[in-house]
Amino acid sequence: MCVHFRHVLVAMVLAASVAGPALGQAMDAEDVLRAPAVRALEAMLRERPHARDEAWRSLSDPRLPRMAPDPQDPDRALVTFAWRGGPTTQAVRLDSVINVDRASQPVTDYRADFTLPMRRMDGADIWTLTLSVPRDVQAVYSFLVSDAGGEQRWSDPANPVRLGGRDGESLLRLDRAPRADIHRPLAFDAAVSPLRLNVASEALRREVSVTVYRAPDAAPDAPLLILYDAFLWGQRAPVSDLLARLAEAGEIPATHLVLIDQLDPVSARRAYTDQAVFIADDLLPALRAEAGLAPRRDTTLLAGASRRGLSASLTALSRPDLIGGVIALSGSFYWAPEGEAPEWAARELSPAPVPAPVFHLAAGRLETVVTATNRGHVMLDTNRAMARALDAHGYEAELVVYPGGHDIAGWRSALADGLVALLGSDGD
Repeated sequence: MCVHFRHVLVAMVLAASVAGPALGQAMDAEDVLRAPAVRALEAMLRERPHARDEAWRSLSDPRLPRMAPDPQDPDRALVTFAWRGGPTTQAVRLDSVINVDRASQPVTDYRADFTLPMRRMDGADIWTLTLSVPRDVQAVYSFLVSDAGGEQRWSDPANPVRLGGRDGESLLRLDRAPRADIHRPLAFDAAVSPLRLNVASEALRREVSVTVYRAPDAAPDAPLLILYDAFLWGQRAPVSDLLARLAEAGEIPATHLVLIDQLDPVSARRAYTDQAVFIADDLLPALRAEAGLAPRRDTTLLAGASRRGLSASLTALSRPDLIGGVIALSGSFYWAPEGEAPEWAARELSPAPVPAPVFHLAAGRLETVVTATNRGHVMLDTNRAMARALDAHGYEAELVVYPGGHDIAGWRSALADGLVALLGSDGD
């Protein structure tokens, strides 16, 4: 059999049908052994044991992960992840939110309960795992690779698409995933140069590092997005570029951006009241005095993911005179102060004032993991409950369920949707 024909055979086998497991679920070890893609490569290696390089090229060309139709469900795809190890590689595990249906719940040990073991291919140091994944999902993933020296996290060298920042995770994006054009980085000469401020905060008892991106040619009172976590939204998924893309497409007006360095862990002991004081008494005055901005209440948005989404919501509820809208991405609405029952924020709501902030909540369809922290009050359910509670108290609130999980890949698209909802033509 000529080499060219073998390549064609392997490519055909990779797209061939295999038994489709449940959502995000791997086949068991025996089924993986019989998966057509793995079986074809192992057969080739039994015939030619020294063809390990050829086997890897066949699997990884043109890129990984491999995707093929799921014959059990046209709305899913079979996704094959692969890692090429070496003689000392002892184990490889896949870390991604798409593992959710294989998680051992409640998740108490993240590595053991949530990450999935990959299987070493007979005859080669190639480790593979095939999952059935909805075709509208996008998610980040990485590999946990163990050898005698310990365990190290790696992105996928065979996948050129990854998030920004050092060691940015690889991106899995299936064919029906939300649009990608708004996430394209701006050209170097089009990028907005930031202004960095240090804001002294008595409420937080520290100096807060703030990064300000002024929208070019926008008025000082143009819409303002204040967003927690400068690393997440400044390096991994640059929101300054996202705002520019949405504005050039005419979906939102030119919008200024402020990134807050982090959410203080100690704020939980104060029910995040210190964050509201910081925003109102420290940050907004500093933006007026030192950045030349003139925020208008109705177009000032406060946003964040996870605990940061919770904190943003609590700040808006306590300062409706300053915050016109909230985008909470996977907000941690299961949270409660020590000694209180879960989902405290929903119980603390009072009737909406006039004017009241508008709430855009987003949670992922895969956010159904029970952890020791949420005690069974999972993200998706508690976000739904918070949206209902807000509505019942007279707030304008929307919950959007995005096709993903608790990670930046889903959040960045959900953030874009929230910006359009609150600042676009329907939100004017």
